[in-house]
Amino acid sequence: MRRVLIANRGAIAARAVDTFRTLGWSPIAVVASSDPQRLHALAADGCEYLEGDGLAETYDHVGRIVEAARRCGADAVYPGYGALAEDPELPGRLAAAGIAFVGPTAEVLAAARDKDHAVATADRLGLPVLPHATGHERIAKLVADIGLPVILKPVTGCGGLGVRIVRTESEAERALALIGADEGDGGDGGDGWYAERYVEHGAVVGVTVAVDAAATVHPLGERESLLVDGSMKLLEASPVRGVTPELVERMRADTARLVTGMGLRGVATVEFIVGSGSGAGTGGRRHWFLEVNGRLPLAYRMCEAQTGLDVVALQMELARGALPAPGRIRVDRDAHCMEARLFIEPAAGGAPGRITALELAPEPGVTYNCALDVRSPVVLDNIVTQVLALGGSRAAAAGAVLRAVEGSGVSGVGTCAEEIAVWLRGSGLVPERLGSQALGV
Repeated sequence: MRRVLIANRGAIAARAVDTFRTLGWSPIAVVASSDPQRLHALAADGCEYLEGDGLAETYDHVGRIVEAARRCGADAVYPGYGALAEDPELPGRLAAAGIAFVGPTAEVLAAARDKDHAVATADRLGLPVLPHATGHERIAKLVADIGLPVILKPVTGCGGLGVRIVRTESEAERALALIGADEGDGGDGGDGWYAERYVEHGAVVGVTVAVDAAATVHPLGERESLLVDGSMKLLEASPVRGVTPELVERMRADTARLVTGMGLRGVATVEFIVGSGSGAGTGGRRHWFLEVNGRLPLAYRMCEAQTGLDVVALQMELARGALPAPGRIRVDRDAHCMEARLFIEPAAGGAPGRITALELAPEPGVTYNCALDVRSPVVLDNIVTQVLALGGSRAAAAGAVLRAVEGSGVSGVGTCAEEIAVWLRGSGLVPERLGSQALGV
């Protein structure tokens, strides 16, 4: 039996273990010696231990993952989602070791990860892009030319880490000083920072697709972010209702153009920001390219709800060069789903927390995605569970999410459950209203 190393942790790793066993592969888990949360490894056929502290030294450390794959005799490595799944070094080093990678090539991941390169590629392929710049001098000129606000991002960052919105002149001065310090300290000349015009009250729409070896693009669904807090998407819904069908169709076409133009194979998501604009059939709104992620999306279960597919299994199928039959992958865009994510609020001083009690309320049409052990401290986790609700309408899905979030109990750590509940009650999607205390976009 072939072996696959599941190079991740938590709920996605537990899910991947089950999927690969169903596919006839022997799943091997990885566990950081310093990680007290290990439920994801219980059902695996074996376990490889990683020395070090924190994600960067363990689960996201390419060298240690490659060595673990060698030790266990893995034929393939599956990364799921997260920083490791977007690191181009991993597929490159695995290829050198004769081990398959379930995901895009190193070249494609490098192109997608570099925001400046990705935007340049999107622009070359005809996708709409925002005014943007990289590096200290060019960012300063961008601010002078277009004014504020702008959004500042690490060029190769992922998961929204390090992103900041610059709204005032004083904030711009501090941000430019920070970028200039990189240059003055003999760093990358400030080229590690990327800036683009910030779209006020913009909505993020993600389009997920599967691309096979023949460059055929298969849709896996779209979703819109309803509630965002910083870099965290607390609430997403599908099908997209915040923009016109014509604009959604344009984003689908732009997604197909981009992923094929990049030579991407596998499952990927292209994100767009939607804001005020003009154009036939757009309802006074337009879209711009935001980023491309060549990995499993955090919202993969929403894709599965609308396609009936196991998306993790599909990733493996595509990695092995399979060509899905025409029409096999179909999206039921009449199937409404909504997903809430109960992110953990950082503890004071960054100290580990401990979930002393966890009760997930049974609710018709709702499933949870959780792999936390309440008997162990929470050190590396940033989310308690994902709450996925299916319904015959957006209102029905929203009501199910609200009942599930309010009916569930988490003790010992803070979560964003109240923010989600307040937003839903104030959204008009459910009968009860609590006023306009909503957070996010």
